[in-house]
Amino acid sequence: MRRFALVLVLLSGLVTTATPLQAQAAHPNIIFFLVDDLSADLLKYMGRTRSLANNGTRFTNYFVSNSLCCPSRASMFTGEHPHNTGVLTNVGTDNGGYPAFERHESRTYAPALQRQNYRTGYLGKYVNEYPLGEDFKVPQGWDEWHVAGGGGYNEFNYSISDYVRETGTKRLQPGQDVYLTDRLARTAEDFIDRSRRLAPNRPFFLQVAPFSPHARVPFQPGEDEPRFPPAPRDRPGGEFPRGDCGGPSCPSIDVAQELPSFDEDTADKPGWVRREPLGPGITDELRKDFRNRIRMVQSVDDLVGRVLAKLTAAERDDTFIVFTSDNGFHLGQHRLIRGKGTAYDHDVNVPLLVRRPGRADTGDFVRDEVVQNVDLFATFLDLAGANPANRDGRSLLRLIRNQNQPDWRNAALVEHREPQASPEDPDVDDLAAGTPSYKAVRTRNDLYVEYANGEKEYYDLKADPLQHNNKPNAPRSGQLAGPLRELAACAQNCWAAAHVQGG
Repeated sequence: MRRFALVLVLLSGLVTTATPLQAQAAHPNIIFFLVDDLSADLLKYMGRTRSLANNGTRFTNYFVSNSLCCPSRASMFTGEHPHNTGVLTNVGTDNGGYPAFERHESRTYAPALQRQNYRTGYLGKYVNEYPLGEDFKVPQGWDEWHVAGGGGYNEFNYSISDYVRETGTKRLQPGQDVYLTDRLARTAEDFIDRSRRLAPNRPFFLQVAPFSPHARVPFQPGEDEPRFPPAPRDRPGGEFPRGDCGGPSCPSIDVAQELPSFDEDTADKPGWVRREPLGPGITDELRKDFRNRIRMVQSVDDLVGRVLAKLTAAERDDTFIVFTSDNGFHLGQHRLIRGKGTAYDHDVNVPLLVRRPGRADTGDFVRDEVVQNVDLFATFLDLAGANPANRDGRSLLRLIRNQNQPDWRNAALVEHREPQASPEDPDVDDLAAGTPSYKAVRTRNDLYVEYANGEKEYYDLKADPLQHNNKPNAPRSGQLAGPLRELAACAQNCWAAAHVQGG
């Protein structure tokens, strides 16, 4: 009943009576929810988050450039593919993590938004291996900085920075015992209050990046705390006897029935994918994991609801709200037990929802153009009235408004560099399957993958949308090989290379 009651509050227009920000004459506010490892199959259990598509735009063909946390986030921040950012993995000793990303901080969207007079705030997970200590660094472009360290994966007993430029506040708060996603919701509400008070004539940009529903790090089998730790209220015995799964009874949800391609015969797949059936023991583990991931995203749904409820009616009429994930996740599809990093849709095709300001562009729009996370940089600049620099992506604003965009790309590049096994990598358990390095091109109708070991995959998505029947020798496979090589090597010409014949 808790969630249903809050939905009624939101839909009935009952909002806070605080004085709204007076930024309407300039540029709109922007709120960006970036979640961690949220696969598209979880969205059906997140009612408030799905409501962002009401008077909003949903993109059905949104693909990440790399289905690993740090490379994907680097692409969002810079508008560039991983081979151009040089951020290839999660770990600094392996061409990734914060050591590889730090040099880009002056060229992310944050400094550009500040130049447009935006008040900016970042909350939650930043990029892997960002060093969080007493002397923590606040990257260029951020007026508020509330970022948790690696302990955030556990949702409890984490450290978090507390920085507010205008008040001179800069401190580290260790050992926090409030469930992290809930802490971020409260901090987001506080950011909006401070923006009203400290910068009443400026628009704001707020990025909220919960760690949920990423797995706990480290995790050891047999521990009482689940691999995917929901908020206490959403666990069995919390507000509901069997936990909160967003409406359906949790025990009624069966991963083997819910996820297409679960335990699919992999005889047609490359050697690294082929394996024996999962068996009842593994299936039971994945069933438990899937239910806990559903329970875990209820706190994300609450977070979205709290932020929406915090906005006044006037602010909602002048705010774009963007929701997406850094990558997807698999739980038994194609017999891959847990993880990400593949070019299959469950890892690379993630939700992208954009709620438009209520004052214009009314209607629920669905767009099927091929769009990518490299487009977010230009989109945020365009929303802010800045010239969207032509990096590897382009602004989505016309598509968000349901306007056709001439000469839009028809192909997405997906890259993966096989990470070295490292205990510093929060995804080390997920990398056990050893996905080899690859490059892939994804159109509306094709998925073509070339692995560094010489193996290939091709799927005709019109006939085989679930990517069950690999046909590496199909004629279309040969037609895509050249365009893929061009895309994978693009520097200044990535946009042109993303236009593939027959795409």
